[in-house]
Amino acid sequence: MTRIKQGPWTRIRPLQRDELDPYTQAGMMTGELTWGGNPNNLCKVMAYTPRLLQTEVEYCNTFIFDPRTLRGDVQEAGFNDRFIKELVISRTSLINRARYSVTHHSVIGMSLFANAGRRDEAIPKYLHLHEHEKHPEAYTERERIVLDYTAKVTRDAHLVTDQEFQELRRVLTEHNRKDDQLKNLTTEEMSRHVDAQIVELTWLIGHFCLLNRWFTALQVPDESPEDEWNFAAVYEEVVPEQIRRRNDQILRSEE
Repeated sequence: MTRIKQGPWTRIRPLQRDELDPYTQAGMMTGELTWGGNPNNLCKVMAYTPRLLQTEVEYCNTFIFDPRTLRGDVQEAGFNDRFIKELVISRTSLINRARYSVTHHSVIGMSLFANAGRRDEAIPKYLHLHEHEKHPEAYTERERIVLDYTAKVTRDAHLVTDQEFQELRRVLTEHNRKDDQLKNLTTEEMSRHVDAQIVELTWLIGHFCLLNRWFTALQVPDESPEDEWNFAAVYEEVVPEQIRRRNDQILRSEE
C-alpha cells in the first residue's frame, strides 16, 4: 500500500507515485505538471494502464490546451479559442453528469475567464450552461450555435441537421473575419479553416463524452483534504457559490 496519504475512493483506488515504476512515475508527473501542477486522480487512475497515461497528455493537449500552433505555414493545433472550448467541455460534461469533469472544468473555465479580466461575463455563462438555450442573453451568437451543436452531438449525433451544420459554418466564418490573423484568408482558405475548427470541436465533444463515461463508471473522486492536493478548497475559492450549487443539483441524481 502507498505511503502517501490518500483520500476516499470507491470503485478503483487511485495509484500513488510510490507504487509505480520510474517510467510510469515520469508519465504521471508529466500529467500533473501539464494539467495544473498538482497531483490528480485522473492521472492516478489512468496509471493502471501506463501507456495510456504516457500518451494521453500530449494527445489531449492537441485539441484542448494547445494555442494556435504552426509548423512553418501549416497550422497544426489551436483552431478554436480556449474560451469556446471550455464552454463546450462543460456543456458536454453537464449533460453527461460527469462529476470530475464538471467540477474540474468549472475551475479551469472560471480561472481562464478571470485571468483574461472576464470573470463577470463568465458567471452567467457558467450558471446557465446546463440550459444555455433558455438564456440567449448570456451568450454570443457564435457561442449559442456552437453550444446547440455540442448538446446535439453529446445526446445523439444523428440529430444534427444539414441546416444546423451550415449555421455553424456561418457563425464560425463571420467570427474568423474579425480575427486579424484570419480575416485576409481567401474564400477557399477560410472554408478549409472552418472545416478544421468543426473537426476539432467535434473531436473535443466526442473525447469528453468518452472521458465523462470513464470518470463516471470508475467513480473517479475529486481530490479531497485527505489527498496530497486539496482540490475541494480550490473549487470553493474559484467557482462562485451559485454555480457550485447548480452543479450539485445536476450531479445529485448521479450518486
